[in-house]
Amino acid sequence: MDSKKIKGMKASSDMTIIKNMKSFSEMKTFKDMKTFIVILTLVLTGSAVVAQSGWTQPRNSGYFKLSQNFVRAGSFFNPDGDIIDITTTSVYITGVYGEYGFTDRLTGVINAPLFVRSTINDKESTVDGTIIPGDEFNGIGDISLGVEYGLIHGKPSVLAISGMVKLPTGENVGGNSELLQSGDGAWGFTALLQGSHSFYPKPFYVSLHAGYQWRGVADLEYSAGTETVNYDDAARWGFELGWTPDVHWLVALKIANVIALGNGTGGGVTGGSSMFGNSISYFGITPEVTYFLDNGIGFSFSIGMAAFAKNILAAPSFNVGVVYVVR
Repeated sequence: MDSKKIKGMKASSDMTIIKNMKSFSEMKTFKDMKTFIVILTLVLTGSAVVAQSGWTQPRNSGYFKLSQNFVRAGSFFNPDGDIIDITTTSVYITGVYGEYGFTDRLTGVINAPLFVRSTINDKESTVDGTIIPGDEFNGIGDISLGVEYGLIHGKPSVLAISGMVKLPTGENVGGNSELLQSGDGAWGFTALLQGSHSFYPKPFYVSLHAGYQWRGVADLEYSAGTETVNYDDAARWGFELGWTPDVHWLVALKIANVIALGNGTGGGVTGGSSMFGNSISYFGITPEVTYFLDNGIGFSFSIGMAAFAKNILAAPSFNVGVVYVVR
């Protein structure tokens, strides 16, 4: 792949090709193939919640997504991994995710949950029928900033490393009950090694990533006093299989495994009201579908499910988003 020729392609001619391409079988020329790979790279590098593929963004190109995530749960994975009943708890997260190519190898990444709303429903007492009032809390989430660097670049198989710093911009004690959160309140850092392979001209790709998450230390300022929590670090790995039948559709199946290492101290919030508590582990399965218009705008939908987990809500997580690709 000639990167200089790719960077020199004009947007107008690219769009004409995109409009005319209906499937992989119609990509008759090498120019068609190069254009498709540019678009595919832009999409795949930004298709996860955070950068988890080996493709970096091309220089002065980007991927941006405005999304709404929603979880409503009446059950919870307890510290032993068993599912228990809880008062119905809901978490809504409105966020912005973005990637921008500073160079063909270096990509800047931001993941910003701008509005987090957590609620606990009212509950009727089983003893005397009185209503136990629920609770609610709104706030900004923990914003993450980072970079991804391409070690092997411009080939069917690529390899990259990334680092993400999580800022303690969220609140770890909220609501009248002091059980609701919009973040864990700690500085954190995640380092990943990410590899991807395109099977072009077959319409498939695979990505793998593995790394380490340092979750840091935070003070939880309760009305009764302060609790200091040293959060468990976590090992992370994941797998993604994608199908790209044409330039409009991207269908992916994502696997994510987070394993708490048990090296922290202090309990923190681990009850059924929290998505940001301590000692969180899960094996997640997420199918996702994205449809792109010819102007670079797309629409995505995904459902995240946990095959097994600890210290996290036991319910599907729904996500809808609007995507914009800058070329």
